[in-house]
Amino acid sequence: MRKILLGCTAVIAGVIGYASINAAMAQSDASQAPGSIKVRLNGRVNWYAGVESSSLDNIGGTKTSTDSFYGYLRLYPGFDGVAANGLHYGAASEIRENSGESASSETLYVHQAYGYLGLPQLGQISFGSQNGPNVLFQTGTFEGFNDGGWNGDIEAMVPESAIPEYGWADGNSNYSESTDKIVYLSPTISGFQFAVGFTPNKNAGNFSPAITSSPTAISGGQPRNLIDVGGQYTNTFGPVGVQAGLDYSYAGQVAYTGPAETNSVNSYHDLSIVQGGITVSYAGFTVGGNSEYGNFNVADSYDIDLAPSGGSKAVGWLVGAQYTTGPVVVGASFFRLNQTGDLPGGVDAGSGATITSDGLSTGQQQNTGVAVGGTYTLVPGVSLFVDYLYGTRQQGGYDFSTGNAGVDHNTAQAQLFGFGTQIQW
Repeated sequence: MRKILLGCTAVIAGVIGYASINAAMAQSDASQAPGSIKVRLNGRVNWYAGVESSSLDNIGGTKTSTDSFYGYLRLYPGFDGVAANGLHYGAASEIRENSGESASSETLYVHQAYGYLGLPQLGQISFGSQNGPNVLFQTGTFEGFNDGGWNGDIEAMVPESAIPEYGWADGNSNYSESTDKIVYLSPTISGFQFAVGFTPNKNAGNFSPAITSSPTAISGGQPRNLIDVGGQYTNTFGPVGVQAGLDYSYAGQVAYTGPAETNSVNSYHDLSIVQGGITVSYAGFTVGGNSEYGNFNVADSYDIDLAPSGGSKAVGWLVGAQYTTGPVVVGASFFRLNQTGDLPGGVDAGSGATITSDGLSTGQQQNTGVAVGGTYTLVPGVSLFVDYLYGTRQQGGYDFSTGNAGVDHNTAQAQLFGFGTQIQW
């Protein structure tokens, strides 16, 4: 994915993530001749079939179908050039479907679009809607043995409120994948590489201007001036491969200048996240994990938001293992994320539930996810995979079926068995 400037070893690369195998990434090719340009139009078609069950399948007289098909198209147009003086330059993009309910309502949208300039000996600067260092150097999340664990696509078959929140950066596109930013990526020296990114506001590349204060309270808060610094070490010691990554992100926030609102979150902590992971590989086996800690909250739209002032700091950890032999990859992972959780929209009538003076429900949210599965490469570009997912969400005083404070449905449970295919070019 990151060819000349990232140089990850093949024995470890699969751990970074099957779900992002074709993510738009600017690519510099050391073998490309000066004065040449390579134009590419990569893409993939994914298709899934699955059967799910959850505690929210039948609520209020509405029943969810438990068996489903699901699929989509993604395109990755771009080009890479090398000037006569050795300058590497180019552009990359990712085009997605919007998951419309019918073919006539389906449209395409730009998820990422950015350009880059660089020299192999000095590094690369990229600008536009792209991955930040917290995604580029995310290590040990084990998304490579099937559709992506709880950060794949097949879990879309589960009712949204029953899906455990996945708090890592590559699972929250509006936090660090599609926002407009500038990133410096260093060359790899003795296995070490680092990057720094700056994101002025939480908006895509085609949006202007951004607000710096607002008289209206913003649900989930609004980070601004995000600074992201990360690094990664990749090396092999005989038959053993090691990869370790570390990242720190900090952001201020858009100020709320209006009067305090009753039963509403009015103030937030500045965003602050430290995240690190490690993997060790030997003879086809890879084990490792990742952890994260700080002032952040993953609520409502599965996006990493600011943590409410009355809440608590979030703690997440994930462990996993996988085995690769020829065209077969099998593995499993387990994660847990404790955080402030979802913000109640109100109180369910007659429930007796309360909302605290900070506009929150009475209990912290705990998210737990188990993923087991495997991938088989049928021929180059064609992969078949099988998934089993099990997850729970718990939050005292919060009703997952209504989104309000309540004493019912404070725990949501879901599981899914499915299979699918990815055809890429």
